[in-house]
Amino acid sequence: MLISESESDLLRNHLGDGKSFGLRIEYSVAERIGTAGALGAAATLLSDRFLVYYGDVLTNFDLGDMIQFHESRKPVCTIAMSTSVPMEYGVAKVDPEGRVTYFEEKPVLKEYPVSMGILIFEKEALPYCKPNTDISHDVIPKLLKEGKPVYAYLSAKRHYDIGTFKALEEVRTLVESAEAPFGLLNVEWAEDKPNPSRADRLHF
Repeated sequence: MLISESESDLLRNHLGDGKSFGLRIEYSVAERIGTAGALGAAATLLSDRFLVYYGDVLTNFDLGDMIQFHESRKPVCTIAMSTSVPMEYGVAKVDPEGRVTYFEEKPVLKEYPVSMGILIFEKEALPYCKPNTDISHDVIPKLLKEGKPVYAYLSAKRHYDIGTFKALEEVRTLVESAEAPFGLLNVEWAEDKPNPSRADRLHF
């Protein structure tokens, strides 16, 4: 299911019902009411357990393994988190007198994993998804405050934010380079060769 607002017509025109891609696509269209609010508005279309995958995220980590992780621990929410994303700035450790004892430019801080914008929820979380609320800012902190089990699925894979034209162009350049991180070079997009098995891959 795709949750969108003003861009829904563009998505529908390009993707349709998903059959040409070997998928089954449904749509939930809502005004800008927050990421959690949009889930709440789509509640009747969601199953007892559902995956949230932000549309501006590009990665190739093992989603099936994350699903198994979630099923084995049975939390209300599992968050995919990367231990390989570099900070955007230099960081330092400073002693009480102001002396720098450590400095590193754009380090990868494995002890502070980064949310990848991919989550698995149980339907128990839906009552927290009220209009004008956000998954990260509102729902997850409230689940934690109330003692609900929330787990992190840690991955050494990194993700790329393609939510801006600048970031999208940077990733496009990376994908077209010899260091392409996702194995996307020479991919044949066989729209005339749908794979029906893909349609059920994320139904669990």
